[in-house]
Amino acid sequence: MWGKYSTNRGNRLTLQIINSSLRAMNRFIRYIFLVVTAIITAATAQAQEDMKLLLGVGFDTFFDNTEYTGTNLGGSSGTTFSARLTPQIGIEWNEKNSLVIGADLFTDFGNDTKFLSKARPQLYYRFATPKVKAYAGIFDRSAMKGYYSELFFSDVYRYYENRVQGVLGQYIAERGYVELSVDWCGMYSSESRERFRVLSAGRYDIGRRRLFYAGYALQMFHFAGSEKIAGSVVDNVIINPYVGTKFNAFFDFDIKLHGILTMQRDRAVEDEMNMPGGALFQLRMSKWGVYLDEQIYTGKNLMPYYYSAPNEIFANGYGAELYSGSTLFGTIPTWSGDRDSSHSFFDTRIGYCNSFFNDTVRLNAFFAFQCDGTNWGTRQMLQLSVNLFKDISLQKKR
Repeated sequence: MWGKYSTNRGNRLTLQIINSSLRAMNRFIRYIFLVVTAIITAATAQAQEDMKLLLGVGFDTFFDNTEYTGTNLGGSSGTTFSARLTPQIGIEWNEKNSLVIGADLFTDFGNDTKFLSKARPQLYYRFATPKVKAYAGIFDRSAMKGYYSELFFSDVYRYYENRVQGVLGQYIAERGYVELSVDWCGMYSSESRERFRVLSAGRYDIGRRRLFYAGYALQMFHFAGSEKIAGSVVDNVIINPYVGTKFNAFFDFDIKLHGILTMQRDRAVEDEMNMPGGALFQLRMSKWGVYLDEQIYTGKNLMPYYYSAPNEIFANGYGAELYSGSTLFGTIPTWSGDRDSSHSFFDTRIGYCNSFFNDTVRLNAFFAFQCDGTNWGTRQMLQLSVNLFKDISLQKKR
C-alpha cells in the first residue's frame, strides 16, 4: 500500500513539473513571437536609414567550488553549478541606435523541481558611436567597461546578477575612458528593500609607450527599507583609486596597486561613518592563455556588517544584500575575534583563459589557493561562454 501511494504521489509530482514546464515554455514562445512580430512590423512600417535586424544568443555555464572549512576566509564552503541562456532580438537604425529585447534563462544543475530556476527580461535602448555610448533599460553588465575588482562584485554575483537596471553612459578617448551608471536593483515593496547603486570608473594610459596607467572605481550603494522595514537606511560607499603598469618580458605582466577606502553607516543607530580601508596588490603573468594571478590584501575588514550589525533588529548582519563583493574582503583575523583588527589575505590563482572561433567561445578556468593569514582554503572555478551575433539588413534591394 505504501509503495503504491509513493508511486502515485511521485507520478503526480512529475506531471505537475511537466505541466509547469510546458506552461512556462508556452509563455516564453508566445512572448518571443509577439516581440519578433512587433519589431518586424515596426521595421517595415517606418523607413529608416540602414535599418538592420539584430539576432543574438549568449550562453554561460558556471562552476565555482570553495573549500573554506577551518579558515576565516569570510565565506562558507559550497558549490555553484549552473547554466544561463540569453536569446536576444532587436533592431538597429541610422548605425547608432538600437532597441533590443531578450531574456536570461537560468537553470541550476541538479534542480529537477523546475524547468527553469529563474527567467528575467532584458530590454534596452543603446546609442553607440566610437567615442560615446549610452544605455537605458535593463541590459547586461558586460556593457560596462570599467575595472571593478572583486571587492565590488564577486564572480558568483557577476554570473547571477548579470543585469544593470537603469542607465549607463561612457566616454571613450584614445588614452582612456570614463563611465557612470545607475543600477536600481531593488524595488520598495513588502518583499524587498529599496536598493540602488551608483557606479563610476575611469582609466588613463600614461606615457608615449603607455607602460603605466592610473584609474579609479567608485560605488555609492543605498540600502533602504521596505513596507515591512521602516527607518532603516544603510550606506556603503567604496572609493578605489589605483595605479598600474603593463609590459612584456617573455610573459605579459599586468601589475596594479590599489588604495581602498569605504564609508559605511547604519543610519538608524549610527551618527558617524565607519571607515575601514586598506591596500590591494595584484599581479598577473600570462603566456599562451596560461596565467598566474596573485592578490594580496592588507587592511581592515571591509564588510563589518556582513555577519553582525549595530542594529539589534538585524543581529545576524545584512549579508549579501548589502555586500555584493567577495567575502574574502570580510575576512576576520584567525588570531583575533575583533572584526576591526587589521589583517591580510592571499589569493593565488593558476589558470587558463582564452578565446576561440573568432572570439565566439571563451574559456576561463583556475585553481586557487587562499590564505586568511594562518589557514589555507582552496577554490576551483570554470566558466565557458558562447556569444553569437548576426545583423541582417532590412533595406529593400533596388
